[in-house]
Amino acid sequence: MSGDPEGKLRARMAWLHSWAGLLLGWLAYSVFLTGALSVYAPEISRWMTPEASVPGSVDRQHALRVAEAALQRDAPFASRWQIELPAPRKPLLTLTWNGTGGEGAARLHPATGEPILMRDTEGGDFLVEFHYSLHAGQAGIWLVGACSLGLLLVLASGVIVHRRLFADFFTFRPRLSAGRAWLDAHNVLGVLPLPFYFMILATALSTLLLTYLPAGVHARYGNDVAAMAAQVFPMPPAVQAQGAAPMLPLTELVRRAEAVLGTGKAGVVVLREPGREGAIADVMRVFDDRLMAFPDRVSLRADSGAIVDRQDRYGSALTLVRTLGGLHYGYYAAPLLRALYFSLALAGAAMIATGLVLYAVRTSARGGRFTKAVHRINVAMVCGPLCACAAYLLANRLAWPTVEGLHDREVGAFFLAWAGCGGHALCRASTRLWREQWVAVAGLWLALVPVDGFALASQSTLGHLLGEPLHAVAAGAFATAGGLALWIAIRCARGKGAATRASARRGATRRTGA
Repeated sequence: MSGDPEGKLRARMAWLHSWAGLLLGWLAYSVFLTGALSVYAPEISRWMTPEASVPGSVDRQHALRVAEAALQRDAPFASRWQIELPAPRKPLLTLTWNGTGGEGAARLHPATGEPILMRDTEGGDFLVEFHYSLHAGQAGIWLVGACSLGLLLVLASGVIVHRRLFADFFTFRPRLSAGRAWLDAHNVLGVLPLPFYFMILATALSTLLLTYLPAGVHARYGNDVAAMAAQVFPMPPAVQAQGAAPMLPLTELVRRAEAVLGTGKAGVVVLREPGREGAIADVMRVFDDRLMAFPDRVSLRADSGAIVDRQDRYGSALTLVRTLGGLHYGYYAAPLLRALYFSLALAGAAMIATGLVLYAVRTSARGGRFTKAVHRINVAMVCGPLCACAAYLLANRLAWPTVEGLHDREVGAFFLAWAGCGGHALCRASTRLWREQWVAVAGLWLALVPVDGFALASQSTLGHLLGEPLHAVAAGAFATAGGLALWIAIRCARGKGAATRASARRGATRRTGA
């Protein structure tokens, strides 16, 4: 070994890959899993709020007229109106307002203007929050950032360790030894999506760059965050409102703004000092069709429709950071590309899971307390998040829609299910853990299909809800996830049975030889 520097490097990288992969993998698996689900966060939110279903397409011009009438009726003296126009992934008309008379919010059916009473759920937003902060605030953000940085090292060391990196992708031998089969699965899941893994980890760090590296901001601006924001992020012109004055209809203001932003590209409209002379309408562009995740803006005089400011050019720093952010978030992705994001993120979670199992299989011959502890932790940290996500969705359907504090119950169910998996992993015989927990995963995900149907049966809109593609796709996804988990549980049972028979044959051979 002393005369082989390449061999020394590979040995050191193998040690780093094994230990860093094990310790970081316990956390990274749940981050990748919730990241995959976060790709469809708006759809998950819609599934968790079936009362907000809006069938068919939406007339944006009519939605603007509905919004203007509702705001003039409910908030005539507010100093700020905000209108979030309906979109294919978020079909409701969302209104907020504030001012000296207080603040308020409403979600309306974009066609009828009927207020929608939403159940108290966090929807897909909780999964997004857990993905980047573990639901642990600033400490969780730092922990996920450290994990992302460490995983980049794990990936780099994995590339160095494998001499036949791309050949390994075409090698999968599930009928060989357990160690060989798990290694092949780990390689297959790790090689082809490797560029995606590097991209998603690097861009993850860029999305919260100022949180992870605040020294530059502090050196330039001290504690004056507002000064930094004013210089980096383009600010709309100030309003100098005077007496009352009529405004142009919102449809006309948006039409003039879209002459600059593009037809049908207005996503959010903000009216500052509506109904007064000098009022300004800020129309923000959607960015679901481009990589840079930052909205262009056109500001107009609300009384005359004259454009007073436009913002569609940005500094290099903002362009770089928000483009990297757009790569990570995938807002720009069309349905097929969004499905690819989802699939590759799930492949990342599976790669981490196979790596954790591979470590346990390779060290099982040594025995010892540490190896047994690794096995138990692996089970809890792989099956636990899967049970937790299913329990989160089940809690939404099992509770009465109008119950207060529903979001707390959902989050509580998430962590309670995970804790249950941890307790089970500590108490049960180690030989039964994988099989029993995969059965639990299968049961929870399969239960979502009938529970969803029964919960919706209490609503008069059951017929059109079940006919919607969203609910049909969700039922198929739940059944697929449950079926896959059940197949893995059966494989675990067969594998254990084969191992027991092989052990018995070896014992009989030794006795015969004796």
